[in-house]
Formats: sequence, structure tokens, C-alpha cells
Amino acid sequence: MVFNDTTSLTGLIQRCEDYTGFGNTNISGDSNTLKKFTGNINEALYELVIEVMKAQDSFDWDDVNHSADYPIGKAALTTNRDYVLPASLGFLTLKRLDITYDGTTWYQASPIDSSEMRHGMGNDSLEDENYEITKPRYDPKSDGFWLYPKATQAQIDAGAKFRIEFTREFDEFSSGDTTQEPPIDRPFHDLVAIGASLKWAVMKDQVRADRLNLQLLQGIERMKQYYGRKNTDAQLIFAADTNIPNYR
Repeated sequence: MVFNDTTSLTGLIQRCEDYTGFGNTNISGDSNTLKKFTGNINEALYELVIEVMKAQDSFDWDDVNHSADYPIGKAALTTNRDYVLPASLGFLTLKRLDITYDGTTWYQASPIDSSEMRHGMGNDSLEDENYEITKPRYDPKSDGFWLYPKATQAQIDAGAKFRIEFTREFDEFSSGDTTQEPPIDRPFHDLVAIGASLKWAVMKDQVRADRLNLQLLQGIERMKQYYGRKNTDAQLIFAADTNIPNYR
């Protein structure tokens, strides 16, 4: 479903005109109202995307409206311990971090929190003695991470890098968009219009808001079930848990 289709009347904006009772062109034809509903659509879509991310299986969600790439990035290591991911990435969540200290051999880094570190902190050279380059660790912090052990200048000269896989923000709609579509699968596009209309209705029409809220909740449940089993090639295997102690 496209964002705004004033010809066939089948876009998200047109669905909002139906759900709110505004009527044809009374959102699309008013620039200020259109801008407000564009904001509502973006906020409703963020809420839906979060539900998708919570429910998804190994089939990773992403917005195909971004350029033809994947949310994977590489960058050279520095002699600093801390790394800040650029805002242009639209970073949301981190899936995986890999490190190479020689530019050739990569090792998956595993997360650690500074509260878990039992040795003294504050002296970088001593801290790094507690970690191996074949088993790097990282401490996620805000919009970046701290790396253990940090790279030496010799390793940097050899091509030391990090590689991340992550989840990123979607490409938000602007009020001038027409053919751009929501970054969720087509069966659930209507939920975007329902959610956006609900944001208007809760301030204007409580009866309508209650109906829209029920539709939205029911649709979200269907969407979560769908994304929770999107990769149907993955096999569900049930086996006994051998870690359960036997008290007999």
C-alpha cells in the first residue's frame, strides 16, 4: 500500500481519511492536516516495527526503502577503546560484532558489562592483559561500545577492523511522499493507517478510538504470529533438557 494515492484512493492517507471519517481529500488536500497525519503514520509505524522486532525469528527485519544494501558495516579500529556509531546509520539494536586484529582473521566478539569485570579498571595496559585477541569482548554503551583488548598501533597498521550487523531505523515518510510503502509485509500495511488514525481519535472521538484500538490489537497479534514464524525453513526440534538435575 503506497503512502498517498489521490487517483485510486488506495493509499495510507486515504485509509486514514476513511478510518477517521475525514472523507476523501480532507487529509490529502490540506497541507497542515497531511503533515500531522504523516507524523502520526511514522509514529504508528515505529510502534509496529518494535512489535515486529520483538516477535521476529531468525528472519531479520529491515526497511527495503533504504538503498540496496544490508545493515552491515565495517570500520577500522583505532588505538581508542571506545567507538561511537555514526548517527547516519540509524542504529537501533546490535545483532553481532566481529573483530580482526590483523586484517585477515575474524573473531566474533562476545558482550560483557563493566560490572562483571573482577579486575581493577583504570589502567588500559593492565586491563587488556586480561583478554585475548582470539576472544575479544565488548561492552555496549549508548550508541557504541568499548572494546577489550583495544588495538595496538601495529595491529592498526596491519588492517585491524570491526564489523557489525545491526537493526536500523526505517526511512520515515515525508508529507510529499506518494509511492513509498511501509517497511512491513503487505498483509499488515492497513495497521499503519489504523494506528495513525487511532492517534487522532484518542483526542477527538473516544468511541471511534475504542473501535480502532480493538482492530489494532487484533492485527498486531496476527502480525506477531506471522513474523514469529516467517522463516518456515527453520526446523523446530523438541528434545529433553539434559541440564535438569535428577533428584531421584
